[in-house]
Amino acid sequence: MEQPPIEHLFLITGTTRGIGKALAASALALPNSFVVSLSRAAPFLKVNHQNIRIDLNHTDRIGPAVKRIQIERQQTSRLTHTVLINNAGVLDPIAPIGDCDDTLLARNIRVNLTAPLVLTRHFFNFARPFPGHKWIVNITSGASRAPYYGWSAYGAAKAGLDMATRAMAMEFSRIDPTFTVCAVAPGTVDTAMQEKIRNCSVQQFDQVDKFLKLKESGALHPPERAATALIRLLMDGRFKNGGRYDLRELKW
Repeated sequence: MEQPPIEHLFLITGTTRGIGKALAASALALPNSFVVSLSRAAPFLKVNHQNIRIDLNHTDRIGPAVKRIQIERQQTSRLTHTVLINNAGVLDPIAPIGDCDDTLLARNIRVNLTAPLVLTRHFFNFARPFPGHKWIVNITSGASRAPYYGWSAYGAAKAGLDMATRAMAMEFSRIDPTFTVCAVAPGTVDTAMQEKIRNCSVQQFDQVDKFLKLKESGALHPPERAATALIRLLMDGRFKNGGRYDLRELKW
């Protein structure tokens, strides 16, 4: 059976829940789209959705995972958007640095910073032959700019991802301007990560009361709202190469 052509191809990490799951749903809602999700869920292949099982803590498995994408070359002739969204992330360890676990510190940096860089490298080589424009969206955080007590690893990883975004943008502008890379902070979204924060002690995270009040006051946005906004802004070409954006500051 001949496979239909694809206009919008998405690779999205961390799609089992929260923003990642909502991003996959929003991308799938576009006409003629195909979504490749990279998550720890069981692998599957549907007409317009493939899940590749991977734990991004094992960065040596990223290259082989990209090679398992089941897209036929004839399906890519009408591509207008090929998109990588580096969404997967971990917050642990949440504690002052002296109380952190060595393994969790290393895992935080691998998942939040090393994995997006490795995946971007493979995405560049995978997507470069395709027509249309290519986008890399790195999901960042306000913690990349402001220090949070107990979040040294997470803040360092997100700050590193912001700088990597700027450096890669410079590279793409010289090597292949069909690629655009940007960083997007989704704002205060009601996710499992937010629940984890609210369950911290003051000794682990001294701003826990602030996050409890965000939940109590209804100030947390549903993941679907942030995901829909991000996909819409992306399709509208609102993100510029090397830019860093906060969805709370943009008109959707």
